[in-house]
Amino acid sequence: MSIVILKKSAENDAMNVTELLDDLDRKIVAALQVNGRAGWRRIASVLDVPERTVAARGSELLRTQQVRITGFPVLPQGGVLDSAIASVRCVSGMNRMTATAAAARASSVFTYLTTGDADCVFELINERSQSLTVLLDEIPGLPGAAGVDTATILRLYKGIHQWLPGILDESQVLALTDREQSWEPTGAVELAPLSKEEQEIARLLALDGRTTVEELARATALSPASARRRLAHLQASGRLFDRAVIEPAALGFPVEAILRIRTYPGRTESVAQRLTEVPEVRYLAFTTGRHQLFVDIACVSHAALADFLMRADWTEDAVEVDTSIVLQALKRSGMRMDV
Repeated sequence: MSIVILKKSAENDAMNVTELLDDLDRKIVAALQVNGRAGWRRIASVLDVPERTVAARGSELLRTQQVRITGFPVLPQGGVLDSAIASVRCVSGMNRMTATAAAARASSVFTYLTTGDADCVFELINERSQSLTVLLDEIPGLPGAAGVDTATILRLYKGIHQWLPGILDESQVLALTDREQSWEPTGAVELAPLSKEEQEIARLLALDGRTTVEELARATALSPASARRRLAHLQASGRLFDRAVIEPAALGFPVEAILRIRTYPGRTESVAQRLTEVPEVRYLAFTTGRHQLFVDIACVSHAALADFLMRADWTEDAVEVDTSIVLQALKRSGMRMDV
């Protein structure tokens, strides 16, 4: 499930500035980050807060769309999976238009406006037969695009859904966890098409990740037990991600950055393994191109980001680290943030 937090005051709405949630709201969101389908009673028990309070707070977060939960399906129609990172240099003054067009693409997962050489960065998931047209014709044809660099994702070390911001302790996380989703399809894996019922389940959960099993059963003409089994299979097989995508600033991490890391030959795996264990790292992929590692990191301040970039435990094997600040996220986990 994907959780998107957008809490803005009237005066900063035009600036798309996300405010920090209060302590209890952050804990409720952190619980939903672990398990987006967890009931209020279960969350209340884990947080040791009255159920009525958690239900009221959580329902308000959902009602006002400060929190939006969605299932994220991978190639429901099947095919050979191609995933890539596109970095676009824009014509002066066209940055937002280019990013908006990228975010509007159904195949884009996240879309960021950034500082640095690339003005717009986004992830694409395509079926391989479509990739040639997308990468050679459609992406360079985005309005305002002056140049495009693409890097194929060869391996995903850490996905956004695995980012836990440290708000809950280990025992609380364990109490909320129903399953481990360790396998994630990347590279050139071939995926079978989902059944008609599974596609409908994925469609409904993309609209509302907290759709009940009973509602899924009625919509697909399956029994509740069958609907529950189909859902569990989609999650376990990596076809429907239990992603927890959180606006980092709402949880106390207002500085988000993209790192592109070039390592010494033979040291990429070592650097990747070290970065995987860093709590601030939200996303880590091994890619083609000049830089082997693509990293999305969220920090509590610019000073904390600077400290991280100067740490010897991983930089000693890095030849080059290119750092860009995320100015605005227009899309996260397939969900538009700017509309």
